[in-house]
Amino acid sequence: MDQSASIRGSDAALRSTRTLGTRSAMRAQIRSQSTRSKWIVYSTFALAFTNCVVFDVVSVYLGGDALNGHVTAGHYFLCAHGGCTEVVESVWKYSYWHALSSLYGVMLVFVEAAIFVTTGDIVLDFSKRA
Repeated sequence: MDQSASIRGSDAALRSTRTLGTRSAMRAQIRSQSTRSKWIVYSTFALAFTNCVVFDVVSVYLGGDALNGHVTAGHYFLCAHGGCTEVVESVWKYSYWHALSSLYGVMLVFVEAAIFVTTGDIVLDFSKRA
């Protein structure tokens, strides 16, 4: 009898922690944003997004990218989803730098946003909304 009461109690505690975890989630909303931050962040986002789309299209066309590829005994391979395509060195280097520029472009958007939040150009609102 004593064990069943403790099991029921632990079930109730487990259920309450699950529901508390979902209720306590908050999202930040932008309350205000300066014109300067809009121009810089939106322009960087547009360039980074365009670069990522171009990178994806070129990677599909070439059969992979250099970050997933490898160099073996002077042979350059672009790889994607388990398949590899041999390419010349210049294409492999292009793919490598294009992949890095895509990754760093996305990271730059987040860094800019963090800087603008720190300087007060972007003001976030963390109040709970039902």
